[in-house]
Formats: sequence, structure tokens, C-alpha cells
Amino acid sequence: MTQKDGPVKRDIVVATLLLSTLPAPILADHNIPEEIEVTGVQSSTLLTLDRSPGELPLLDSSALLKRVPGANVNSNGPVTGIAQYRGLYGDRVSIHIDHAPTLTGGPNAMDAPLTYTPPLLLKSLNVDRGIAPVSAAQESIGGHITAILDRGEFNDSDDFNVSGSIASRFNGVSDGSNTALKSTLANNRHKLSAMFSHDEGNETRVGDDDKIGGSQYRRGRYDLSYGWRNDNSSIEIYTGELDTRDTGTPALPMDINYIDGDTVGANVSTILGEVVLSGHLSYNHVDHKMDNYSQRTAPDSLARYRINNTTAHNTAWSLQARWPMVSGFLTLGSDGNETVHTATISNPNNAMFEVANFNDAERDTYGIFTEWEGDIGEWHVQTGARVNRVKMNSESVGASGLTGMMAMNANMLATVFNNGDLDEDFTYLDLALNLSLPLTDTTRLNLGLGRKNRAPSYQERYLWLPLTATGGLADGRNYIGNLDLDEETAHEVTVGIDWQTGKAWATPQLFYRRIDDYIQGVPSDNATANMLSTMMSGEAALMFDNVDAKMYGADMGYGYLISSTLRLEGNLSYVRGKRRDEDDDLYRVAPLNNRLSLIYEQRALMLALESVLYASQNKVSDFNQEEKTAGYGILNLSGSYRLTPQLTLSGGVENLFDNRYEDHLAGYNRNGDSDIALGERLPGAGRNIYLAATLHW
Repeated sequence: MTQKDGPVKRDIVVATLLLSTLPAPILADHNIPEEIEVTGVQSSTLLTLDRSPGELPLLDSSALLKRVPGANVNSNGPVTGIAQYRGLYGDRVSIHIDHAPTLTGGPNAMDAPLTYTPPLLLKSLNVDRGIAPVSAAQESIGGHITAILDRGEFNDSDDFNVSGSIASRFNGVSDGSNTALKSTLANNRHKLSAMFSHDEGNETRVGDDDKIGGSQYRRGRYDLSYGWRNDNSSIEIYTGELDTRDTGTPALPMDINYIDGDTVGANVSTILGEVVLSGHLSYNHVDHKMDNYSQRTAPDSLARYRINNTTAHNTAWSLQARWPMVSGFLTLGSDGNETVHTATISNPNNAMFEVANFNDAERDTYGIFTEWEGDIGEWHVQTGARVNRVKMNSESVGASGLTGMMAMNANMLATVFNNGDLDEDFTYLDLALNLSLPLTDTTRLNLGLGRKNRAPSYQERYLWLPLTATGGLADGRNYIGNLDLDEETAHEVTVGIDWQTGKAWATPQLFYRRIDDYIQGVPSDNATANMLSTMMSGEAALMFDNVDAKMYGADMGYGYLISSTLRLEGNLSYVRGKRRDEDDDLYRVAPLNNRLSLIYEQRALMLALESVLYASQNKVSDFNQEEKTAGYGILNLSGSYRLTPQLTLSGGVENLFDNRYEDHLAGYNRNGDSDIALGERLPGAGRNIYLAATLHW
């Protein structure tokens, strides 16, 4: 551990993040260290351990967030983790992959952003702690995350050489296997890289050999990239494809038949005198099909069979310039993000049945920003302002093939929607100020103030039928959109310290966030929508509407060096979310939790024992009919051994005592082919014995 002056970033690599899951020996003699970093703008603690990604017992990269103070993940299926940070999740958390905004193609986030970054291909996962800089993203009301895929490195010679790795892993709890191959041909000017990964597994076992129905998965990722650089400039061009097949989502009403996600992009930078110019351009296309019968018990009526075909595309770009100014650096930039979503629901038993769930729902965001970072006396300052303009529109919708009252109600809703004001613009101002001041040789004070905004999502505005197409809320309720929504506006303050002695360190931080016009479901007063929803599900609909909310809490990372070979490391997180206009709590907020690991490391050997503790969650949302959850604790064992500088073997046991528990952020079971009752919260995985091997060259 080292201490840096100024509000430098906190880098926590894989071994630090995943102490519980699978610590590994230091790989300092590897040509290309493989690491996952967590970056916090306001933390000065730096922990560095190198670790092969082949040793990670993780299927979904979003699970890494559980090891980041303040972060967590909403899980609706094996590869559908939705990032949560300090109680906010979904579209409120900005996620970039290779510096480009990430497109979610499905209306229920079955392809949540981090699905596109399998852990075996991940180089870094950067989380801006506290208030994200305005330069980081267009809409970051709930924080910002950047995932970088491992596309290899240049070397220092004119001669070309080949480097790479192959990793393989087996997980007993799902009879799953994960394999990845990475290879790079490079010299000091050119770099050509290829990546491949394949993940496949059966249904997850829990407790006494019970299984979670619909938790099987099959996913592949394929990538090529080319990089060039000279003394002043660089460019990287990349293309990739995500191929997901026959994957269950037991907390949602449908399962994945396929997700085909294609990406092309480029990142460029150049230095002109004292000015650094950088930019990116990317295009994403997603073709996604799901249904409610092929991977679960089919509906009892042929009329209730459903297929949902969705397509989406996204074009994004950014350009910024940075140059020295007044004991620091000034950055000016602009960015854009244009998306279109279409979803059509059909019935394989009725060729006449067709519902235009979303019809070319457009959401375009354009921003300009300025940011300055530097020193004023002993204070290190980062401050900026951003103006965003969001333009939204939709084509007309409708339904055919329905009968009776359902047809009449659907036609009435479509008519009202099509005659409504579908074209809407939002313009708003974001502000961020982060300050850091050394108090002593071992302590640094960190302060943050921010104003952040988010315009409604396309689901929140354009969901014209009462359906569960809600961006992955997974509460089982039908929702209807609202064309009159205002943007959310959050005002946030953070206060924290970074403290470090020779053997101990801690980074506690307090935060308070007040959100005006927070968007959530409230009981609908639309009689037509309620009648239709009752016919479909037995319950009236919820309507997206603006309410007032607040969130507050605390989180920290901490550690202690017991000896040169033995250390303790952990993180603690707490967040409370409440309505300000009603006596109700916010939905799907993680309870108080703590992870603490005891790690032994000597030469080629590393062993770890981790405890994971979650408190009960009694503060639940009545509007979402959210169920309370009991607290739980599990123990994990892991270890690794470096046989040679190139080859590492590893393994471990998660949930050592095979405890039966429920994660509050897991969804409710909606798959009838399961040992878990319908409507019951999905339990965590049972005892998992895993083995892994990683070979570098």
C-alpha cells in the first residue's frame, strides 16, 4: 500500500476486490499483468496486487461491484446483473465500455451493460466514488462505471512479439465452464489483438440439491482490435460481438432465446503543443428475442404464449480538449448519444396477434461540458459544469389480434398515446465540485457537492400498455408509462477521510442525496389501464410518475497488515432510501453489509478466508409490494498456487456451509419449472466448489 498526495484514484485490483472468492499470488513476473481496478476520484489509498482473471469464480462482471464500498448488483438471472451504487441502479448509473456508452437492447435489461464484459476478458472496472466528474458521462445521477476489455499492450521494441493467455474454470454449483483466449501481436507502434470467451452452465443448485429453474446460461464474446501510436498520437479501432443463447431469467416473465450484440468503435488521442485532444466514436446494434414458454412451463392457454422481438441501435461520440491553466488543467468537451428501440410482441399460435410494445422510441442526448482540476493552496480541486439536452420521440403504436374487452381497452390506450405529445425535449444543468485537503501526514479530508439530472427512460415515457417492460425492476407488477414526466434532479453532498498508517487504512465516506421528481411507480389512476392490467395479472397497474425522494448512508474500505504475509481487508456499506412526499421506502435498496477477508500470501501461495454478512432489510417499498428479507452470513475459502511464472492453478469453496439465504437484491421467482415457489425471492447459490487454471505467454 502506498499513499499519494492529492485526490488521486483508488485502484483496487482483482485480488483486492475478490479476496473472498479467489486470491492469487503476485504475478509480477508476467509480461502482461491482468488486473481489475476500482477507481475512486476522492480516495488516495492505492492497493496493487496482480492477478489472472482466469482465477475468478464469477460469471457476471457486475458481481465485482459487491466488493466495492457503496456498490452492489440487482440480479434477475445468471448474466443479467444491473449495477447499483448507493441505492440507485439501472439507467441512473452510467456505464461505459471502452469509453463508450453502453446500449441495453431489451426492455427488461436482460442484456444489462456489464453483460457485455465477461470477467475473463475484463482488464479494468473503474468506479468513480462519490460524485462523478461532469466529464465522465452525460447522465451520472447514480454514479459512473467504466469497464475496459483487455485488448493487449504495446511493447517497447521495434520487433513484434506475441503475448496472451488462456484461462479455464469449472464451477460445481451449476456444472458450469468458462473459457477465454486472448492473444496480441505487437511492437512499440502497432498492436493487433483477438479475444474469445465462452460461458456455459446448467441450473444453479441451492441447499439440499434444490435447483433454481431457468438459471441456465450460454454466452460467447468475440473481439478484434488494432492499435497504432507514435510519440504524440494513438488510435485504437475495435469490433466485437456478444452471442447469448438459451439463457434463463427466472425473475422476469420471459427468458432469453438469443441476444446478438454487435459493436464497432474507435478511440483516438493526440497532443498539439500543450493541448491534449481525445475522442471516441462507436456504434452498437442489438437483436434480441425472448419468450415465455420454451425454457419454462408454458402458459395454460395457447392464447397466452408470447414472443418479444426487440431491436435497438446506438451511435455515440465524444470530443474533448485539455490544456494547462492556472495551476491545473482545463477541459472542454462535447458528446452525443443517439438510441432507437423497437419491441414487437407476438403469439406463435395466432398469426393475427401483434403488439407494438415500442415503435422506434428515440432518445438522443447531446452535451457540452467544462471542467478544471488543479491546486488552490493546499486544496486539490476538481470542478465542472455540463449542459445536456435530451430529445425523445416515438412512432405510433397499436395492437391487433386481441378480442373482447382486452381489444377495446388496448385500442383506447393506443389512441390516447398516439394523440399525445410524443415529441419532448429536456434541457438541464449538471454541476460537480470535489475537494481534497491533507489534514495530517496520515489523514486527508474529502468533500463533494453535486447537482445531477436524468431525463426519463424510453420505457418510463413510452410504455403505453400495462406490462412488465420496466428496465428490469422485477417486482412482478404491470407498469404504464407517462408522457408528462419531468427529469430527475439530485443534489448531493459527500464528506469523507482517507486515513492510512504503516499498517492500517480506512476510507469512510458519508453521503446525502436529495432527489426531486424521482421517477417510480405509483398506483395508476388510468381506469382503462387498470382494467386491462387486472385482466392480465389480477392487479391494477402502477404508473411511472415523479415523486420526491432522499438517500443517505455511509461506506468505507479498510484493512490491516498483521504481518508481512498476513492481512485483513474489507468493505462496509449502508444506504437508506425514502420517499419525501409519502411514508414509504424506496424499492430494491441493499441493506447494511460487510465483507472481511483474512489473507495469507507467501511467494507462490495465497490462501484466504472471507466472511460475507448482510443485515436484514425491513425498510421496503409498499407501492412495489416488496418483501422483507432476513439477514445472513456465509464463509468462503480460496487459494491459488503459481506452478511456474506462466501457469497458475487455483480453486476454492464458496458458501462453505451450504447456507440457504436470500439476497435482498435478487428478484422474485417467475419460473414454474423450479424448486423455488412462484413469487418467492430467489435464493443465493449453494456450496460451490470451483477450480481454475491460467496460462500466460
